[in-house]
Amino acid sequence: MLVVLPLVIPAHVSAQADYRNLDAGRPIAVEDAQPVEFRAMEFQFTVPRFTRERRGHWHYGFETEFKWGVFKDTQVGVTTDTVVARDGSDTVFSSRDIQFHALYNFNQETRGIPAIAIRPEFIVGTGGLGSRHEHGALKLIVSKTIRRNRLHFNGSYTVGATEQPGRGGDLVNRFFYGAAYERTLPLKFMVLVADVYARKPIDHSKTEVVFEFGTRVQLNTTWVLDAGIATGQLRPSVGPDFGFTFGLSRSFSFRGLFPRKERP
Repeated sequence: MLVVLPLVIPAHVSAQADYRNLDAGRPIAVEDAQPVEFRAMEFQFTVPRFTRERRGHWHYGFETEFKWGVFKDTQVGVTTDTVVARDGSDTVFSSRDIQFHALYNFNQETRGIPAIAIRPEFIVGTGGLGSRHEHGALKLIVSKTIRRNRLHFNGSYTVGATEQPGRGGDLVNRFFYGAAYERTLPLKFMVLVADVYARKPIDHSKTEVVFEFGTRVQLNTTWVLDAGIATGQLRPSVGPDFGFTFGLSRSFSFRGLFPRKERP
């Protein structure tokens, strides 16, 4: 259903996309405090995310996301996760988790005050590799712009039962905290981004420390492309050897969501 939705919407009801609006996982894990614009919707096409834990042990994650600016400074959304995992000689294809989330921006950024937002999350496990229990999480997001540079800080904690080893996925962590740097290029349709973060998987395995680097490019007013690479070798033998991702998203809306102008 999510895949069909953006394909049947006429182009004349498209909303404005923003390549500087960092979404979680596109292409880095740290996100910014800005929701999608009021009344706009954004669909993230299935994003392939490859991670190699070590030789012979890897997985491809496929995330699809839909977001809606339901109120001013507020968005709601849903993210699905499917994975192809190889562990030695065994290969498994399975859905993993569904995450329902929202983001509320408390304030617009000023010269002296950063933008601050919260993101509540509710995770439901599905499939053979998904979480066995429901989990709730709350993330705090802070973003600050300094000319063409932007800094972002994220921190979250998840409540709920500890999962069995190998269950749960990237959408749910016991805790997560990280910082990101973003640089807007003079071209004004591309940004370079980098982050470093620590995450404690919900299955009680060791804390990972990951570095990521990537870019976001505005293809036109409604389409944004992103790509990135990652490594967990900041903490050898714990994080993944390396990984990469690339994705594509489209912003749109419905004309009926906008108030009609009164004729004079």
